[in-house]
Amino acid sequence: MEKRILIISPGPKYNLEHAFRERCLNLSQSFSGDILTSGPSKEKVIYGNFCVTRTRDPFGNSFFSTISFFWLSIFKVFINRFTDPYDLICTYDPLKTGLIGLIVARLSGTKLVVEVNGDYTNKWNYSEIKSPIKRYFKRKAVLFVEKIVLRNSDGVKLLYHGQVDYFRPLRRPIIEVFPNYVNASRFHNIEHKKEILFVGAPMYVKGLDVLVSAFDLISPHYPDWTLKILGYYPNKSELQALLGARTNVRFHPPVDPDLMPDHIGSCGLFVLPSRTEAMGRVLVESMAAGKPRIGSSVGGIPTVIEDGIDGLLFESENVEDLARKLRMVLDDADLRDRLGMQAVLRYQSDFRPAVYFERLVKFYERVQRRWV
Repeated sequence: MEKRILIISPGPKYNLEHAFRERCLNLSQSFSGDILTSGPSKEKVIYGNFCVTRTRDPFGNSFFSTISFFWLSIFKVFINRFTDPYDLICTYDPLKTGLIGLIVARLSGTKLVVEVNGDYTNKWNYSEIKSPIKRYFKRKAVLFVEKIVLRNSDGVKLLYHGQVDYFRPLRRPIIEVFPNYVNASRFHNIEHKKEILFVGAPMYVKGLDVLVSAFDLISPHYPDWTLKILGYYPNKSELQALLGARTNVRFHPPVDPDLMPDHIGSCGLFVLPSRTEAMGRVLVESMAAGKPRIGSSVGGIPTVIEDGIDGLLFESENVEDLARKLRMVLDDADLRDRLGMQAVLRYQSDFRPAVYFERLVKFYERVQRRWV
């Protein structure tokens, strides 16, 4: 008998096809069910054996969206309880959707799986909050919710070992560690522009200031190389203050995910200097595109870049170390080619969607069978 799952995914989601279509079609080989999320408008679509429902949340993660999310989850679980009950409730974070999932799971007697896609203990995740008092209490509240959700889950999926050691011991849940799903099949090595590409936001969490400082140290020796920054920065004055009048650094506004293969596929080097990072989706996309990559040695980045084999790692926030690694790559075209070729091989062996879904299905089935 086909197993049914309810997936609660945090929003806002603007493009349901890009966010869920491939995931639904792959999961439909083993499961059926529903996916709940939020976004700018209400929408309901069917992909394979899954119905994706988006609640309206024009302001993004608003209080009213959370309430409507909760009641829709309750409705879905109890309306199906006596006809097509869910075998699992799965959430993509241990915070808002994790708490909703925990409440609904306990009320309905359904097993709960929680994915942890960040390091919520890291202080840099709260750096955008200006008030130190608000920053302190926000972090405390987040960690309190995460601890409750993780300790009462039936299964926990992590991105790297040690990710939730802050909350150990977790005696109840089954814990599995493997990378997230990234459909990078459209990412290819289009060309090698003499362009260092950075993709991400917020600015200081992703370490953009570290990269700009390191680029300043080396750019006089590489006048034909430029630094391209792509991301969502609503505070343009803050970004401008960082970049100043540099002519070899240019900013590109955020693009639709469908256009990202063109940007990554044409760069000569991809750099992600994050201060905190659970995995780095863009590192997997640039891996699939065969690009040489440099990343900071924090969180889950070392699970995506094997230092000296398919990329280079540097000590987080160490401008001089990043500058050294930039020089190594820019000075040696053979090294760039070797790192790029090894990255493609690594993507094919470890990060293909088929590998991810095989692991995920086995994990879901293992949790579902427990205490049956």
